[in-house]
Amino acid sequence: MGNSIRYLSIAPRNNAMKVDQLDNLLCAGEKAGLFVGHTEAIVTGSLAGHNSIRLSLGMPLLELPRSLASGDLIACANEEIKQEEGLKKRYTFAGSDYFKRMQKLGLYTTDTKVLKDKIERLKLLKIYEDKMI
Repeated sequence: MGNSIRYLSIAPRNNAMKVDQLDNLLCAGEKAGLFVGHTEAIVTGSLAGHNSIRLSLGMPLLELPRSLASGDLIACANEEIKQEEGLKKRYTFAGSDYFKRMQKLGLYTTDTKVLKDKIERLKLLKIYEDKMI
């Protein structure tokens, strides 16, 4: 009937991808909240990996702002999965309800200059390239 166990378990987590009630565990991808797709896995995995280093160094964890589609997707899914109806949804940038939300909130664009300018204003450009140690 099916070949996937992907939606059997979600780790309760904050928007920095840190698992609740555990001091040293971060999660990403489908484990982090019914995310579907490669882009969603890359976004959440990159943030979780980055924050794992910050956590090990005793630094504050990074939360992507909701003014970015990636930050809004993470926060939105985290809010939605706490409700029974939200557990029936899949969260993806490619189509579905979240795509409509991105458009409604003005978060969707394919203009790379607009995106770069926004990320620079947020002081997040090349954040994953910064040496922390």
